[in-house]
This record gives sequence, structure tokens and C-alpha cells, in this order.
Amino acid sequence: MTTRKIPRWALRAVAGRVAGLMPGTLLPGRGGRAAPSLVSVAESATVSPRQWGGGPLLFLVSFWVGFNLRAAILGVPPVLSIVRGALHLSYTEVGLLSGIPILAFGILALPASAMVRRWGGYLVVGFGLALAALGELARVLPWGGAFPLFAGTAVMGVGIAITQPGLPALFQVWFRDHVQRASVTFTLGITVGETVAAGISRPVLYGALHQWQGTMLVWGACGVSCLLAWVWLVPRARIGLAVGERWNLAPLVRTPALWSVYLCFGGQSLVFFAANTWIPTSAPGGPHSTLANLSLAVLNGVMIPIDVGLIMLRRGFATNRHFYLLSSLITLAGAAGWFLWGDRLPLLFAALIGIGVAMTFAGLLAYAPLVAPAGRVAPLTAVMLTLGYVCAFCGPLLGGLAIDAGGGPRSPFVPIIAASVMMVGASLGVRSGLGWGPGPTERRALTIPD
Repeated sequence: MTTRKIPRWALRAVAGRVAGLMPGTLLPGRGGRAAPSLVSVAESATVSPRQWGGGPLLFLVSFWVGFNLRAAILGVPPVLSIVRGALHLSYTEVGLLSGIPILAFGILALPASAMVRRWGGYLVVGFGLALAALGELARVLPWGGAFPLFAGTAVMGVGIAITQPGLPALFQVWFRDHVQRASVTFTLGITVGETVAAGISRPVLYGALHQWQGTMLVWGACGVSCLLAWVWLVPRARIGLAVGERWNLAPLVRTPALWSVYLCFGGQSLVFFAANTWIPTSAPGGPHSTLANLSLAVLNGVMIPIDVGLIMLRRGFATNRHFYLLSSLITLAGAAGWFLWGDRLPLLFAALIGIGVAMTFAGLLAYAPLVAPAGRVAPLTAVMLTLGYVCAFCGPLLGGLAIDAGGGPRSPFVPIIAASVMMVGASLGVRSGLGWGPGPTERRALTIPD
């Protein structure tokens, strides 16, 4: 038996019903204008990567954006003790400085997705990158004491928060047959940015420049280069618009399969941030030991080869529940192993946590553009990010409460284990399609027998 693809007119009809309006249906109160279908909106914004220097160029831009979204943040902690001494900050102020970006990520994810629906991914991401670069450079202004540092950090956090939800919608159109690979390339940029910034800010940049302001200027210059690359090298298409579809979050919170995705993402966020916070405290030898530093390096460093391996993997995994079940079980093994036998094999268990988190994070960032129509990619991503950053904020806090309650140095791994168990359960509910209409995965599946 042979198969043939459904004609384009049929896809338009299907998409029109998904939107609640058939193409050509008149919108009440809109002057009798026709409502475009979801497919027609996506097609009108489609630009082949080959028209813009080829696919590899856009892959590189995606990597560089991911790199800069994290490097400017993770470049601060290594010099934070120097900043605290120079500006006479309290520990509370230091904690606030570290928490401002995460707070912005959680608060602004949904408003940013609304901006994408209104103005398109290219403009919103470009605006976010411009704000981020401005904030990064403003942190080192030489007047006002600590105010420029806090204000610049806030502006930077807002810019990054605005940038993130629009990228999956762009990947859906730039890389129709390689959405998964493009998303993991972006994830690799995030991972490399975290690792490089944390690794070179103190010993290399501060060692060469002898000023904490110099290290932040370097990351600010990288942010400016990212903005320039976006302006000059990226297709100026209005991707991610939701013309003819009302802003409605109800399907995003009433779909059980999506809650499986949200809980998986929230669980890995809690595990990642809590593990980075409490592994040094619970490591054999204490937080300032060589083993504590090495365990952190393994936890984060192992994510790079995992991301590279996922990029090279030709088989689809981002919508496969068995992939998330495996990654969740690996995370649980690492968390439980550290809690029970962290004094024996700390590097092994740190590596397992890093592997499981890296697999889950990379897969779920690619999930929305693979299963959702163009107008819902950014909102779906935003809801996922919002829950993820709420959990990222709660993870270290719950660990501190466990220690204060007299649980001992490894007690923060109790909530980490609980989050890992939640990931295992949630992974069983992840679905490869949502029935919302022809996203890329579902379009390829729309074939009928002769």
C-alpha cells in the first residue's frame, strides 16, 4: 500500500477548524475581514535558511544567542566576593543580585509570549537582546555606587526573559525538518555559556584585567555582538504571530499531557539549581574542598557532551515519553545516590544528575515547536518556563529549610529526590501530539492510503 500527502488545501481546512474558524470565515466586529488559518500564518512567515547564507549560519546564530543568554549571568558569581567588598554589599543584597534575573524570567515569560503573538519572533527577540546588552553594559557605570549594578542586572534580566519564548517559534519555521537539532544547538549554547563564563571569569578575565568591571564589560561586548548578529544575519520574518486566534491560556492549563511536560521541566529546574547550590555543602571535605569544586565541574561539564550527542542523534526524541522516562530515572539515580552514598562516589552521582537534567532540558525546549501550531508555540514555551523558574527559585530555598530543620548537610537532597520522582511520574504522561492541528510533527503524519 502506498501513501500520498494530503493536499495543501486540506491542511488549510484542518488548521482553520483548529483555530475555530474556517479560512474565509468572517470575524464579528472586524469589518468583515477573513480570518487567516494557522497554517497560512506560518506559511506567510516562512523563509528558507538557504536564502540567508544557509542553514549552518542560523545554527551558529542560535548557538551564540544561547551562549549569551547565560554567560552574562553566570559570569557574575565567580567575582561576586570582589564585587561585595568593593561596593560594601550585605549578604542579603548579594542574594538579591543573584535572584533578580530568575525572578524576571518567571514573571515576564507569559507577557513576552504575548509580545511574540503581537509583533512576531524576530522583533521581540531582537528587542530582548538589545535590552540584555544595554543592561550588561550599564552594570559597570562608574557613578551611583551599587545602583547601576542592580539596575543593569534588572534590565538584563528583563531582556533575557523577553528573548526566550520567541526562539522556539522561530526554530519551527527556520528548521522545519530539523527543529529538534536546532533547539538542542541553542541548548548547547546555553550550556557552553554557563560553563565558560563560570570557568574563566575569575582566573582568566579578572586575572588579566584586575577589575570586576572589566569582566562584565567582556560579557557585555559579547551581548552586543549577539545583537549585531541578530540584526544582520537573521531573516526579518514576522514569525510566531497568531492572527485570527484569541489570546487564550485555557488549552495550555487544561490539557493533562501538557502538565506532564510542565512537571518534567519544573522538576529538572529544581534539581539543577538546588544541586548546584547544595552539592558543595554536602560534598566530602566541605564546601571549599577540591572534591566540592570538582563535583560541581562534573555536574555542569557533563552536559556539554550530552548536548553534542543529542545534536548528532538522527532519531527523534523530543516527543518520546521513553526518552523522558530514561532521563528522569538517571536523574533520580544520581540524586538518591548522592544522598545515600555521596561520600563514596560523589563524581559518579554528580555526573548522573547532570546527564539526566541535560537530556530533559534539551528535549523539552524542542517540544513546543514540534507539537504546537505556530500561534501557540510561544505561549506553551512561556508557561513551561514560568513553572520552571518558580521551581528553580524554590529548590535552593527548600534545601535551606531542610538544613535549618536539623536534617544535616545532605538533607537538601530530599526535595531534590522528590522532584526526581515527580519527573519519573510525569514522563509517563508526555505525548507525541496534542491534537491542536498541524504542527510540524503532525503535518508529516497527515498521510492517507490510496
